[in-house]
Amino acid sequence: MGYTGKCVWRFGYGSNIGLQVLKQKKNLNPQKYLTGTIKGWELYFTPGIDHVEPGWAAVRQKYNDDSNVPVELHGSAFYIPEEEAQGLDQQERGYNVLPCQFVSYGGEIIEEVGLYVPKKKLPENSPEGIPSLRYLRLLQKGAGEGNLAKHWIQRLDSFQHYVTPPDVRSQTLMWISGFHDDPDRKDVVWTAEYLTKYNGSDPSFPAHTSVMGYIVRHAPDAWAFSSWKGHSITRRNLLQFNGKSVDANDIRFGEPGFHPLPNLKNCDEEEKEFVMQNLECLLHRGGVIVARLKDFLDAQED
Repeated sequence: MGYTGKCVWRFGYGSNIGLQVLKQKKNLNPQKYLTGTIKGWELYFTPGIDHVEPGWAAVRQKYNDDSNVPVELHGSAFYIPEEEAQGLDQQERGYNVLPCQFVSYGGEIIEEVGLYVPKKKLPENSPEGIPSLRYLRLLQKGAGEGNLAKHWIQRLDSFQHYVTPPDVRSQTLMWISGFHDDPDRKDVVWTAEYLTKYNGSDPSFPAHTSVMGYIVRHAPDAWAFSSWKGHSITRRNLLQFNGKSVDANDIRFGEPGFHPLPNLKNCDEEEKEFVMQNLECLLHRGGVIVARLKDFLDAQED
């Protein structure tokens, strides 16, 4: 028997385009799924998280330059339980939900479809964001899966993804080398159990995170996901890169399946690069490497 509660419509144009992503990564249960357009809105990328996710999909009102004809935004309309929509809206809390008219490729018209519009407008003449390889592939895969218009798929394929600038990577490698050359730090090893104390909830145990086996002390005023604090996030990063639900599949210390941690020998170069960019994000926000993670080091020997 199908869902009988109240449902509402939402429109996906970024990471929420694909039906499989909605089900498997976002843990949603769409009762209906259509692809088509909303008139008067243009896709662009707004600045995101430096060094790792520097561009998120966003929209702004737009008309064709040579006429008063509105442009079309392509994507998917999905009908989900109201409580799931509330959860998705919370995930997308940097956006307002604006009711719009959606027209499917088959000609069906649906009113009051919620479009995610950024709460903060990109200032005029400000540089736009650049999507990560991981994020851009989500859009491209979702567009292909939903069989969006050919010209729209071609447009998504034309976007460039973020590549770490040489000067940024050089500085990252210098910080890593500095750790290994420092006699006061290089031999310090923590366990995952010990790391859990450093989740930032107690001022005596400021937030630390482990990436690629490096334990990084967060800068005092630096923002970070709460899920990163006191945690080894290498597995989480790999799940995210591969489009898996981190909420359903990430494992924290003390939970069944935490060991073994990922062995980087089993990762391809793109996966390794994404994990490195997550480490980069912490270090370039003022984080400092203070130790290595024993549980990770042990996993690399297998």
